[in-house]
Parts: sequence; structure tokens; C-alpha cells
Amino acid sequence: MPTRFADVLPLKKTGAPLSPPAAPAKTFDVVSIRQNLSQTGQMSLKLVPTPTGFQVNGMPLMIVLMTAYTPKAGGLFLNNIDNLPDWARRDRYDIDARISDADRAAWNDPKNQPAILQQMLQTMLADRFKLVVHRTTKEVPVYELVVGKDGPKLTETKPDEPLPAGQVLPDGGVVVPGKDGPRFYNFSMGLLASALGENGDRPIHDKTGLTGRYNLTIHTPPPPPDGASQTDPRPQIFDMVKPLGLELKPAKEETEFLVIDHVEKPTEN
Repeated sequence: MPTRFADVLPLKKTGAPLSPPAAPAKTFDVVSIRQNLSQTGQMSLKLVPTPTGFQVNGMPLMIVLMTAYTPKAGGLFLNNIDNLPDWARRDRYDIDARISDADRAAWNDPKNQPAILQQMLQTMLADRFKLVVHRTTKEVPVYELVVGKDGPKLTETKPDEPLPAGQVLPDGGVVVPGKDGPRFYNFSMGLLASALGENGDRPIHDKTGLTGRYNLTIHTPPPPPDGASQTDPRPQIFDMVKPLGLELKPAKEETEFLVIDHVEKPTEN
């Protein structure tokens, strides 16, 4: 089964291909890529920068792609990746990418690392997966994430607050699985909108006007009993955002998509 974010019709091109990135581009010094064929149910999942590079364990290409490319408006390309083959969502990979000694100082600067990481990942994907992509926009049905009438009920992330171990996302947000639902730390509203989109039938756009970073828990409603039908036709996310003082409103808006022009399974090491 495909790895979910919390535990994507050919389109007219609207710009020059984005892969590989324009030269000169920083690249990883050494890259090892192997398909993870583990059949164990409890796999050690990892996608994190390290002091010497970047490590991926048991993740599909789609998750790596979402780290290498992000929408211009922020958040993630989650439900808005077109032409992605099934194997890129299903097959899991282990990647060990090491930086050179010359790049180590810039890499370990928190202000520089996100941009360097995306540049290096884009180059690696073009080289080893023969990836070619472009961005486009089209008008599609969406949900707008807005503040409810009683105001937001959110806990702001404090500056320099230590974050727990978990899945680190491209803009610094952290996801930690929980029994009552995923816990999100250091999340912008744009990132929250992208994460919520996994549970809906259309992309979600942040229209809250909130510019802070927040710690919050998304409580997942229990499924209906066996044989029972769901009486509310709306996606469960409408109820999931209520405790946060947020609401969703149907709309139709221009939305950015990442389009896969070409991709292959990775070359051998």
C-alpha cells in the first residue's frame, strides 16, 4: 500500500521544465539508492537531513519528490501531483546521500539548508530517476481553510522551542503519530492545509490569514460501525478542523500542480 503523508491527466505546460535545476547547482558528493524490499509490518521510516547529508529509509519516491519540490504558495504537493506512476507511490527506497566537505559549512547553516537540500535533491532525481517535471496551474474545486466565527483555538510554537523527534517536513514542520491522531509541531497554516488535503477529495487552500507557526493535534473521527453508512456526505476533515476553531468552505480556484513529464526507476549504484 502507498505510504500516506501522516502514517496524484496530462496538462498543458505553462513554463520551462524545472528538472534538472539551472546550473550551477550544488550536488550530493556520493549517493546510494536501493529499493527497500522489507516485508516487515513495522518498518523504520526516515526522511531527514543529517550533519553529513540526507537519509531516506522505507519511503516511496512520491515523498522524496514532495521534499524536493514545494508549491510557490507554500505547503506541499500532496494531492496535486499529476502523471505520477503507481510504482512511485508504492515502491519503497533507502537513500544515503552524502555532501562534500566543501559544502558542509553551508549545509549545516539552518538558513541555507532547505534551499540547498531542494537543489541537491532535484539534481539527484534528474540524474538517478531521469526525472523531468514542470509546474502548471488550473482552476479546480478546492476547500478554503478559514477561521471560524469564534476565532482560532491554536497554540503557537515558541521561538527556539525544542521540537520532538518525528517526520521533519521541508519547511521545518514535524509530524508525530499519536493514538488519537497525528500531532503537528511548528506548522504553518499552509502546511496544515496541505496535510488536511490527504483526508479530503480536493486540494485545500489556506485562507486563514494566520502567519504564525503552531503546535496542534488532528483528532481522526472513528469510522462508522460495520455495515453502517456515513450520514454526513462531507469529508471527515470538516469535523477534524472544528476543535481548532477553523472551518472549510467549498470554492473553485487556480491551483498549482506538479506535472511529471518523465521518470524511471533508479539506476543501480
